[in-house]
Amino acid sequence: MSAIRFLRFLITPLVYFALFAAGIWAYQNNATFHERTDTVVLNLENYVRELTGQGTSTTTQKEHQSHTSTINEGGGGRWVKTRATLYIAIQNPTLKSAMEDAVSQWNGTGAFTFNITTDKKKADVIVSTMDNSSNQAAGLTQMSLDEATGYFVSGKLYLNRAYLLNPTYGYSYQRIVNTAEHELGHVIGLDHSNEVSVMQPAGSNYSIQPADVQNVQKLYSQSASASSTSSTN
Repeated sequence: MSAIRFLRFLITPLVYFALFAAGIWAYQNNATFHERTDTVVLNLENYVRELTGQGTSTTTQKEHQSHTSTINEGGGGRWVKTRATLYIAIQNPTLKSAMEDAVSQWNGTGAFTFNITTDKKKADVIVSTMDNSSNQAAGLTQMSLDEATGYFVSGKLYLNRAYLLNPTYGYSYQRIVNTAEHELGHVIGLDHSNEVSVMQPAGSNYSIQPADVQNVQKLYSQSASASSTSSTN
């Protein structure tokens, strides 16, 4: 082995190790890099799900499989009990604070309880961010539903940095909180509503209203299979 080849043999692994170490450091210490890495990973997960036939593609945004289906925006299902555990994978301080405030607001209604965990494996729903200026959505919720029972089994909630943090769109902090409350409403199982409600399709005009609390109570007073059937009819 020549000296040059020997040096390449020694240096190449060191270069890769240095790049890997730099990536780990940036992920742990740079909020923007952290969020964008999480976004790439989540988008890859969704892409793989679509390739394997587990994505959402119908006009009703609901996909039927043998056991589970994925529902965009949450309407059509519910949890077994009035509680769910969240893992908040958000580094941006504004969006993280808004999500925590939204959780507090929902918990304060007494109609549903969100618990926050630091262990991703124990979470029912992963809360993260996206950076997508083409989907016209300030937030997105995807819930996995057990079709046999009508109960949710897991979910993903995204806050869209492309809108919420862009001054062009004029989102005040309160509107960001309203958006987070809206998406959490979908996690609970609420669909869109045209009344004065946090669940208006616009998603940020109102905070949680008495009608929203009543709708949660109504949803959880009936069986999951019945709520799923009524939503799809």
